[in-house]
Amino acid sequence: MDLAKAFDTVSHDILIKKLEKYGIRGNVLKLMKSYLADRFQFIKIGNVRSSMIPIKYGVPQGSILGPLLFLIYINDLPSATNFYIKLFADDTFLCTQNNDLKALETEVNSELKKVHEWLASNKLTLNISKLKYMIFSNKKKNCHTISVNFDGKPLKRCTSYKYLGIIIDDKLKWNEHIQYICTKVSKACGILAKIRHSANFVLLKDVYYALFYSYIRYGITTWGNASDTLINSLRVLNHRAARIMTFPAFGRIDISPLLNYLEILDIDDIFSLETSKLVFKIKKEMITIPLSSYFELRSANGTYSYNLRHRNRAEQSIIHRTKYALKSLQYRTPFVWNSIPDNLK
Repeated sequence: MDLAKAFDTVSHDILIKKLEKYGIRGNVLKLMKSYLADRFQFIKIGNVRSSMIPIKYGVPQGSILGPLLFLIYINDLPSATNFYIKLFADDTFLCTQNNDLKALETEVNSELKKVHEWLASNKLTLNISKLKYMIFSNKKKNCHTISVNFDGKPLKRCTSYKYLGIIIDDKLKWNEHIQYICTKVSKACGILAKIRHSANFVLLKDVYYALFYSYIRYGITTWGNASDTLINSLRVLNHRAARIMTFPAFGRIDISPLLNYLEILDIDDIFSLETSKLVFKIKKEMITIPLSSYFELRSANGTYSYNLRHRNRAEQSIIHRTKYALKSLQYRTPFVWNSIPDNLK
């Protein structure tokens, strides 16, 4: 769900009460009240200016404190519902699970009422056009339909949704996201082709990293487990970019020397690098999300083995029962990590 005019609708009175609840009191609280108070706005068209109107809602945008105050304002939303909630500024992701679809429907509608009550009490409104729901399932056919409502309005079901720059589909196959990346990096190849005759080698690589590599790298630890057919479309484009920058002879050639000369990675190597960096951060407790539990390993007899956080190798992988598990981060990560020399680890 997406909040409408999120930063502009924060109630100053409610925000001050929440700051006090979180332990900001005394002179610091007075300073925050002063920071929010006595702000005015007006409209100017040509030489004509409207009268000044006091601002009673919203946090100052463009300021350092603005986003922080907004995060504090919505921080208690997860306490108002049993949904699993991830907050990122004004974009909110709500999730729950149940094998019984009818029970899921009842639970979701009940929890959405709680979310609506929280939003109303905090004087926030949703962008209803962007409020959608998705059913994740690995079943080939899902004939069941459920009715999801928010404030009496039925919500539209979608099969894919772009969330924080990544297109997630209901089968987690990543087809749409990889097609989206291919479109973006194809344009980058076109730009490289247009400037290669007038730009030096260093500039070409800068353009590659800015317009090509950035799209490939973002979120690859998740969608990099997609089918080889999908990933191959990105390999082809990466090789095309390398050929554009190095002016090789026409025809079929070994692309590896070109990548080595350019000192850029192939798609599989980018996936391995980013996955390994993720494991390293988990081992060193450098990320706040408790991901270490995802990599708890199990031996063939069903007993749990050691965790990746406590050893430098992962000799066993999780037991898999479906083809989806084979493509999961939990299954592939130990193989990627074990392929790295110990001195690099």
